[in-house]
Order: sequence, then C-alpha cells, then structure tokens
Amino acid sequence: MLTRDEALTLCESVLAHAKAAGAEDAAVSLDSSVQAHARFADNRITTSGRAENLAITATVWTGRRRGSVTGSDSGSEALKRMVDEAVQIARVSPVHREYVPTLGPLEYPESRGFAAATADVDPGARATALDAALTACRAAQVTGAGFHTATASGAATATANGNRRYFRASEAGFSMTARRADGTGSGYFAGDHFDVARLDAARIAGRAVDKAVRSRQPKPIEPGSYPVILEPQAVADLMGFLTNSFDARVAEEGRSAFSAKGGQTRVGEALFDKRISLYSDPMHAELPAVPATREGIPASRLSLVKAGVLENLEYSRFWAQEKKRQPTPGPVNYIMESSEAPASLDAMIAGMKRGLLISRFWYVRLVDPRTLVLTGLTRDGLWWVENGEVRHPVRNLRFNQSVLAMLAPWNVEAIGVPERLSPFMVPPLRLGAFRFTSVSDAI
Repeated sequence: MLTRDEALTLCESVLAHAKAAGAEDAAVSLDSSVQAHARFADNRITTSGRAENLAITATVWTGRRRGSVTGSDSGSEALKRMVDEAVQIARVSPVHREYVPTLGPLEYPESRGFAAATADVDPGARATALDAALTACRAAQVTGAGFHTATASGAATATANGNRRYFRASEAGFSMTARRADGTGSGYFAGDHFDVARLDAARIAGRAVDKAVRSRQPKPIEPGSYPVILEPQAVADLMGFLTNSFDARVAEEGRSAFSAKGGQTRVGEALFDKRISLYSDPMHAELPAVPATREGIPASRLSLVKAGVLENLEYSRFWAQEKKRQPTPGPVNYIMESSEAPASLDAMIAGMKRGLLISRFWYVRLVDPRTLVLTGLTRDGLWWVENGEVRHPVRNLRFNQSVLAMLAPWNVEAIGVPERLSPFMVPPLRLGAFRFTSVSDAI
C-alpha cells in the first residue's frame, strides 16, 4: 500500500504527462490496496491468500471531450502511454455535455477508518478464529461455509486545477452460512469493522450455527400480509434501494420515489415514522468513512431524514451547477437511528402477538422505482412468533413490498439499536405489516 507521498508523486507524474500531451484539464486517481482472505466450506478451510493491487486512472479533457484510461503499471513510460491513449480517446469522443472543471485546492479532514492491524492481518489469529467457528459447526452437527476478509487501501486523487487528497481506509469482514446435514435448516450471520481486532468472529459463527439448528423442519404458512420483526441484516438488505433514491437529479426529473409534480421533490414531507432519522457522517465513531464524496467534495454530516421528514437530496457537481446550488457534502455512509430509547430484539419479540421474525433477504430486486416496491425472498432463518415467543421455523416466502410503506408513520412499531453492516448502521425494526406473495422451496 502506497504512502501519501508515494501516491501523490505518481499522480504528479501523470498530470505532467497530461499537460505535455496537450490536455486542457485532467484528473488522476490512484488506489493501492492490500487484501487478505480465507475461505472455508464443508467445515474446513479451503483457500487463503494475500494480494496487493494498484490501479491508476487518468482522465483528460480536450475541447470538452473526455478520455479515460486505467492501468496498473507505475513506470514512467507506462504512465506516459496511458495518458497518450486517454488524449487520443478524448479527441475522437463526442463533447462531454456534463463536463465540470476539475476541483481546485480544498481542505479535507483526516480519515478515521483505518487500522494498521487490518492492513497487516495476523494469519495465526485469523486461523484461530476460523478454527473456533468450524469447531462450533462440528459440535452442532451443521456444515459451515464462509469468508473472512481484511482489506486496506490508500487512495489518492490529483487534478490539473490543484486538488490533492489522499485517504487510508480498512475493513475486515466475516460472513458464515451454516446448514443442517439433512438440508432442512440454514442460518447466516455477518459482520464487519474497520479494525479487525473488533470483528467478533465468535459471535458471528455462534449466531449462524444457532439459526441453522433452530430452523430445522420449517412449517409452511399461507402468503399474505403479516406483522414482522426484521433483524439488522434484513433491514440492510433493503436499505440500498432506499439510499439510491436520494439523487436530486433523478427526483427532479420525475424518476424517483421522491419526485413531485412539476419538477419538484418531496423534500419537507413527513414520509417516514417520526422516530426515524437517517444521516451520513464520515466521522461516525463506529462507521467512519472517507471524508470526501465520489466527486471530491469534502464530506461532512448530512441529514437525509430527520424525525421522519425528508430533509435533503444529493446534488452532484453538475446538477448543483444546473440548479444554481451547492453540491452536497455527502452521503458517504448511512446511519439510521431512533429519536426514542431503542428497543431490544428480545423486547420486540415479547411485544409481538402474532407475526414473523426475519433473519435476512436475498435475491432482492427493484420492481418500481417510483414507489420503491421490491421483490425477493427470505432466507437462512424465518420464524413464527406468537404471544411473545418464537414458536417454530417457517418455510421461506417471497415478498413484494414498498420500502416507503414499510417505514411509513403507520407501520413502524418499534426501532432497535443500530448495528454496523457497512456502508450502513441500521437497527432491527418491528413493523405492523409486510406483504408476502408466495411460498419458496428454498432452504
């Protein structure tokens, strides 16, 4: 992984080649990373490895025409060839109608989401953690499979107009699926953290094994609308479709769930339960993020939903210029919280008269972007709850559900403690209704 000085020195070399080649504007981005992994299946470790990668992208403009080339060779001649190719592409490309000049000098805070232990993960400690997970599988007579990763990167960007930035980031993740030998039950759990020392592999393995053991011989129920409790993983499985809708341009062009008549948006409307707030914060203690947007705008805390009210949409540099606004300083992550004291998962279960406890969703697809109706399947742990007790596992179900209706003021009954599932921190939710359309044969 390249240091700040090493990375920015390479960037300066690319910019010098771009200027010599006649580019009128240019930007170079560089990502150097190290990634270590261990994969296991059938209750044994199957592969492990470590890779170092370097990706350099040169983007140039000539006459508002754009060309971009990516390579991995940092030699001077290779960098020159890459820039020359980018210039050639630009000269034969159509005019880039949404060109905005590259950024000039800006100040950025230091990124907080880096841990040296993650960048140089201890193979012995990782093996010990995985051995404990597989021992738990064998003891419970289930078959475990999963993935342990540790990634760190140093990313640099430089522009012809003087912007310079470099951020380090790291992330360790562990996911595990456990299945019963007779094929009648399955459990899954996952977690991540920027510091591998805070990745609780024992908890993840224990939850996956417990779900597999308890989900044996599920019973079918009729499709329909049921009260549900969504564990944080299930909430995270749906959240990306909501967060992808915060684009201001899409909303103002009438293509979003947040669109209103006449090119207006629904900013200022109470669309969600009044206890729900959703925001982005690169300095969040548990979910720190790179303190710059994808376009290089310095990131800061940005409220998206406050007390159920849609507060902000995301303006790119081009769309902000078109609308004579400032580009938004995010989002770079997503934290959902309740304004009230959070309920525990056990308390949610105890307070449910009849309904379903859902571990996760999979194969989730967007049906209608204007209403955020999604379809998908439950998986790896679905239970029937009655009179405050988990009674028995249930056969998996297909759902068709609007995320807006799911989080509407009339549907949210309880909100729990947020858990990190990068790039989200989301709580478990108890909902009054969730629509299921058919039974699935999947385990």
